[in-house]
Amino acid sequence: MIETDEFTNVFKAIAIRAASAVPVSEDDYTDESGLLICGKCRTPKQCRPFPDCDAAVFCLCKCMADADNEMAERRHQEQIAQRRTFCFGGSDLSGASFAADDGRNPELTACCRSFAERITAKGNDWLLLWGGCGTGKSYMAACIANAALCADMTARFVTVPEVEQMLWRERDKAAVYDEMQSVGLLVIDDFGCERKTEYMDEIKFNLIDGRLRSGKPCVLTTNLTMNDFSAPKDLAMKRIVSRLFERLTTFQVQGEDRRFAALRDRAGRIISR
Repeated sequence: MIETDEFTNVFKAIAIRAASAVPVSEDDYTDESGLLICGKCRTPKQCRPFPDCDAAVFCLCKCMADADNEMAERRHQEQIAQRRTFCFGGSDLSGASFAADDGRNPELTACCRSFAERITAKGNDWLLLWGGCGTGKSYMAACIANAALCADMTARFVTVPEVEQMLWRERDKAAVYDEMQSVGLLVIDDFGCERKTEYMDEIKFNLIDGRLRSGKPCVLTTNLTMNDFSAPKDLAMKRIVSRLFERLTTFQVQGEDRRFAALRDRAGRIISR
């Protein structure tokens, strides 16, 4: 066992060598206790870790600590940007956020905010947003995905046809499904709007079944109605719906088609000129 005096001597030797590595600026000075003080922020660049030890060691002054924190935050934002590219690809929805929501449907926003808070707190909820075209379903799903990304989760925003394209490109089909199941949040946009084939039904079932088995959260958006889900017309859809209803919470998104409303407004402005 190392004796106390021996330990102190070893520590002093290390501190003396470390002191030579302290970055010193022209404006720096020493205070009455002999510690180096930053001339910029007037906080210590040296400290004494033990009361009975005269040796001083390097420590971060405030401006250096702030610089380190800024660099760490930049790296964090770069990581989020990389995860966002992976999540959305080149989609315009990559910029969707609750902060930029236009507030037209406060009940929808509240529902999606609450869902995002639950999953970022390690929840495994499932949410189905259903309603007419252009009512903001995809935008709100993208807001949830971005909230997950900002909480350091991984996410993927896909449609069933996009998954089909991945399966055609990749020789390892299982790897595609593994990717869909491994992300922290999976968003399947426009569910049920793909062409009706046995292969598409297989993809949908594999996505839903695998995701449920993963025990991780999922968001689906669809133009289908609750009648389409409650009374499916074929066995394939019955299998999918049966798995979905194990976990699903539904929210009907109402309102006019925002794209049509925007087109009407643009036409009105042109006519008024």
